[in-house]
Amino acid sequence: NCSYFKHFTPGQSSEIFEVTTQKEYSISAAAIAIFSVGFAIIGTICVLFSFRKKKDYLLKPASMFYTFAG
Repeated sequence: NCSYFKHFTPGQSSEIFEVTTQKEYSISAAAIAIFSVGFAIIGTICVLFSFRKKKDYLLKPASMFYTFAG
């Protein structure tokens, strides 16, 4: 007699546990991840243009894009 695992003992009604994620949460998580990657790419482009063309004013928008990506 296994009383600890009472869901798996024979002779009793077994409960079926279904682990399902809600579709709305997974879609919103994917959208947030895509926006985050986009902000990181735009920040990297700003940093590369700043170093290549010696335009220091592009570093502030780059830092904002990296902050939004986080």
